[in-house]
Amino acid sequence: MTDTLQIRGYRPTDHDRVLELHRAALDAAGGYIEGVPEPDLDAIETTYCANGAFLLGELDNRIVAMGAIRPAMGRLREQIDCAGATAELKRLRVDPNHQRSGYGQAILKALERRASELEFDRIVLDTMETQQPARACFESNGYEVIRRHSIRFDEVERTQLLYEKSIAQSEPSRHPECVS
Repeated sequence: MTDTLQIRGYRPTDHDRVLELHRAALDAAGGYIEGVPEPDLDAIETTYCANGAFLLGELDNRIVAMGAIRPAMGRLREQIDCAGATAELKRLRVDPNHQRSGYGQAILKALERRASELEFDRIVLDTMETQQPARACFESNGYEVIRRHSIRFDEVERTQLLYEKSIAQSEPSRHPECVS
């Protein structure tokens, strides 16, 4: 057994584990809301791999961390000024049994490098106000809150925070963004 996280791109055979990790991480953080549509997770290759990246972190051949970037789009573009080359950070998750081990940080840094390679000049993201560990990670990595607002799904209302960070060009990544 090794504690070294291996980062690689998404493969279609990873789909079931990605969904399992997504739900487990949100459940553990109190952020999962049953019934919220997540069409991006049903179309990872077209949503993320075509113009961004979906990276996975493995320990002993088991996926324990994940995260993605794509061009900012949809609801997010309507909420903030996404002029220029803006990437959206999505689905940063770490298995609850492996949190506080630096794996989220490793995925975040790999995604920032990839965003820079893709010539994005900033990254934006959203997270819930209650997600204290995620907020601490983003803020310690230079992300700043640019907006707060309430969102509602059925009877559940939460405060969502929007963050941004300017990024500079970096050395090319050794991690593929997706593998078919």
